Amino acid sequence: MKRKVVLWFLGFFLLSFLLGFNLEVSQARKNEEELYKQLEKFVNVVNVVKNQYVVPVEDKKLIYGALKGMLSSLDPYSAFLEPEASKELQIETQGEFEGVGMEITQKDGIITVVSPMEDTPSWNAGIKPGDRIIEIDGVSTKGMNTWEAAQKLRGKKGTSVVVSIVREGSTKILKITLVRDVIKVKSVKSKMLDDSIAYVRITQFQERTAADLEEVLTNFSQQNAKGLILDLRNNPGGLLSSAIDVSQLFVPARKPIVSIQGRGPENKKFYYSKRDPIWNRPIVVLINGGSASASEIVTGALKDDLTTCRTVGTKTFGKGSVQNLIPLDDDGAQIKLTIAYYYTPSGVRIEQKGIEPDVRIEVHRPGKDESRSETELAMEGVEEFEIGNLAKDPQLRRAIEEIRNMTVSATAAREK
Repeated sequence: MKRKVVLWFLGFFLLSFLLGFNLEVSQARKNEEELYKQLEKFVNVVNVVKNQYVVPVEDKKLIYGALKGMLSSLDPYSAFLEPEASKELQIETQGEFEGVGMEITQKDGIITVVSPMEDTPSWNAGIKPGDRIIEIDGVSTKGMNTWEAAQKLRGKKGTSVVVSIVREGSTKILKITLVRDVIKVKSVKSKMLDDSIAYVRITQFQERTAADLEEVLTNFSQQNAKGLILDLRNNPGGLLSSAIDVSQLFVPARKPIVSIQGRGPENKKFYYSKRDPIWNRPIVVLINGGSASASEIVTGALKDDLTTCRTVGTKTFGKGSVQNLIPLDDDGAQIKLTIAYYYTPSGVRIEQKGIEPDVRIEVHRPGKDESRSETELAMEGVEEFEIGNLAKDPQLRRAIEEIRNMTVSATAAREK
């Protein structure tokens, strides 16, 4: 009897497995048939356009247009990159290029400024995080992807481009003329504030950022700085490797810095600190809506891993996805495809959520005055991020208070 029961169960499980396998195969076949059906539709449309459009169209133009539309329909960061766009992407990480100096993305279908780069035409003209660019040189950006907009903003030094923007909380259209320049981004700026509090601003995460920061931190340590203010406001991000290297200067060895989760459970990767930190004194990280990507990785790592860290400002941008560059052929065209999301050490997904500060400090703007010029309206508040400008920066003032409080607490703990 027992043998019959065992055989029955074995037969049942085998049948269930085979049925499940057949169902999977059947579903896969259906998916494949649906794909071929849609591809047939695509080919039919291409043929109709080629045969009936008012003027002849090159095959390459049709295919490139289709690829751009397909990738841009996925998310704001996936894109089809023509050879010229691929070259521009490589140039950006070197820290020097010609243009207006702003990081942009597509948000709710609109080209939106992530952050202007410090000391560039965009910064000096008063472009701000969250500004929505609705026209470039009179051409609507509706339906334009990030790379198409970036190419229109790029250009030779001395040439100009007019951007029409709508600022958050306003319906007024501001037309701002930007004169392109050579954008040389110095990623690490520093000074010693009063009371021996060190101040470092990282404007972008480039190849040499971690090495430059390590030198600065070593000098501050030799000057017996009580604490450090790390300013990541309006930092649009940069290289993942740079964010990890910068985090390792603060995070103890073997502590997690960030994790990356792809489509399936097997597509998960953890990044840990591989060295001892060189800074173990109190630290305050300044963040705002212009802090994105690599800035959010560093903020998340320090916030989660360090008991001596506080974050001050406003919520970060929420750009926490990983893009992979996939070459297509020998002409240099590539696919930039989102393959995973970033997670902080505590498991919080950054994408579309951002990181909330421990201490929220808003920067209040002067009252709206319609009589002011467009330039004055655009420049409103741009001076708040002057390095170490205490008089015009309430977030920096609060950061100093936090450093002082942490220093007093640390001293009291040692004396017990």
